[in-house]
Amino acid sequence: MRKQWKTMVLGAAVLSVFLAAAPPAKAYALNITPISVELYTTSGTPVYATPDVYGQVVTYLDRFINVRVTGITDNGFYQVNLGETYYIPGPYMITQVEPAKTEKQKALDNLDKLVEAYRIQLEQMESYSPSFALMDVTGDGIPEIFDKDGKEIYSYYEERPVMIYYSENPVSFHYSKKDNKLLGKYEWNKKTIWEVYYNDTSLLPWGQLRCYTTAASEYQKNATAVPRDYTNDAATRADLTNILKKILSL
Repeated sequence: MRKQWKTMVLGAAVLSVFLAAAPPAKAYALNITPISVELYTTSGTPVYATPDVYGQVVTYLDRFINVRVTGITDNGFYQVNLGETYYIPGPYMITQVEPAKTEKQKALDNLDKLVEAYRIQLEQMESYSPSFALMDVTGDGIPEIFDKDGKEIYSYYEERPVMIYYSENPVSFHYSKKDNKLLGKYEWNKKTIWEVYYNDTSLLPWGQLRCYTTAASEYQKNATAVPRDYTNDAATRADLTNILKKILSL
């Protein structure tokens, strides 16, 4: 009886050691949501044969390698196509190597398209606007076109000029760079009216300048009149590349 008891104790001890040495239960993904996107690896990104952190690591990838992602598992793996289907844990992937370019940087990279768009717009305005202004008042670094009388303002969107302001009556525009505020001044019923504008993108993706208040006194001290420094003629339009490049490089 004593011998049998020793045998049972020994067997229990061996089983305990075996269970302690055994790997934890595998956590396979139950569902894979199909997606199609390109992501980038980080340093030492592990590539698994299955969506399981206890599974086989096929290889490790260097950082900044572009990878096509075809799905995402419910336990946080990306399903990727590397000739065959493999899996990469989500934290090892990033959406971009460099910060996204600003609208100003994009315009500099494609300066010829901006120049052509504004040249055509100024040609169309020549008959009623012998002079014009170029000044960024939306905060994206790309200058807007102001006509001579302050009735029209044009901006740049997807390689074309777009109107963001129109008034039937002349408006004297002032801009506060410190506050990034565009102000408008005009006469109405023998009174001087000031307006403060913002770029409303709720209806149009490029926006529309709309008045949100007539309480402009706190911005007036920092605001200067928008000057019409440029003559709208063939010579100026031919020099738009140099003019816009200088403004965008500031």
